[in-house]
Amino acid sequence: MSAGDLAAVVVTVCVVVALVALIAVLTQAFALMRELRRKLDDFDSKVGPALGQLADTAEMAQTEIGRLRDLLNVAQKVAGLAESAGAATARAAAAPVDKVRSAFSVLKDRLGDSERETAASGETGER
Repeated sequence: MSAGDLAAVVVTVCVVVALVALIAVLTQAFALMRELRRKLDDFDSKVGPALGQLADTAEMAQTEIGRLRDLLNVAQKVAGLAESAGAATARAAAAPVDKVRSAFSVLKDRLGDSERETAASGETGER
């Protein structure tokens, strides 16, 4: 056997060993890919319905948020109307009291004027 033949045998053996190693690695990779695919399918079968329910729940929540927003708007309008009605009621209730005070003030002034006139005429008559 010559050196060239020996080199050809060594290279051939190295190539065969490399191919066997490559085939082993590829076989392992394919097995891992199958396992991963099976796990993903299992995950999808378990999580898919839950995601559908979650989407339905989110849609219902959005609808309820819209209803609450409408209720808050109505409540704000009612509060504004109640405030206006309260102010009008307070003005209406205060008007008679103000008139009575005004009348009492006028009456007091007239009575005060009468007393002053009486006192003034009494003073001039006494002198």
